Amino acid sequence: MKTFVSLLTVAVVVALSSSSTRAEEKKKSTVERSTDLINRVVVNRSGDHIGYLEDLAVELPSGRIVYAALSTKNALGLGGKLYALPYSAFRWSTDRKSLVLDVKKDQFDNVNGFDSKSWPTHVEQRWAKIGGKSAYMPPKDAKVARVTSLTGMSIKNERGDNLGKIQGFGIDYEKERLVYAAMARGGIVGVGAKYFAIPWEALNLKSLDLRVDDRCFVLNAAPETFEDREGFDPNNWPERGNERFLKFGKKTEK
Repeated sequence: MKTFVSLLTVAVVVALSSSSTRAEEKKKSTVERSTDLINRVVVNRSGDHIGYLEDLAVELPSGRIVYAALSTKNALGLGGKLYALPYSAFRWSTDRKSLVLDVKKDQFDNVNGFDSKSWPTHVEQRWAKIGGKSAYMPPKDAKVARVTSLTGMSIKNERGDNLGKIQGFGIDYEKERLVYAAMARGGIVGVGAKYFAIPWEALNLKSLDLRVDDRCFVLNAAPETFEDREGFDPNNWPERGNERFLKFGKKTEK
């Protein structure tokens, strides 16, 4: 009986230790899903409603986050202006239901934002140090794109075979860059699709038919490459891209 109790105690300790380790690993995670961030409510440290995280702007081809666009829409999603703020200025609330920005409620009231039809290529100087960390300033000729404009794009090979569609991006918030694209392949209306984490370094954004308005991400893999590979659970995104796909692409100038 004593032996049984001892074994049971050991099993419980191991189980608790394992759960603790998994929780600690999750806590140490530095990768966020773009789909969790965009349109997330933003509050200040006092809990006052500030607006929403409208979008993220990334530099191409590096994948570096240039800024997060804050929309000061009210709680009903009406009105508001847009501001280009450092991505590092935003932090998750304790319950992870909202993003926290260390500003006063009226800080944006009498300050012009940017034109929604002409998104900037960098953070405005007045906001550069919000959050205590200097914002990244890309070169003047940098190409900047909105994450929402890249989400939903197709991934094809050089022959034009469709491999899948991007459902979002894994973002390393410490390095402030895209680390992989979450590609969905197959299924019907998204149901039954397999998800693959394609490293950002493996993808090349370009037009296969030289038309600017017909760009896609290119990965030089055959469609059958994905048939015998296991994808990831769309409810549990990985920490990094699947390095097995690096051999199918090489980042080149876009």
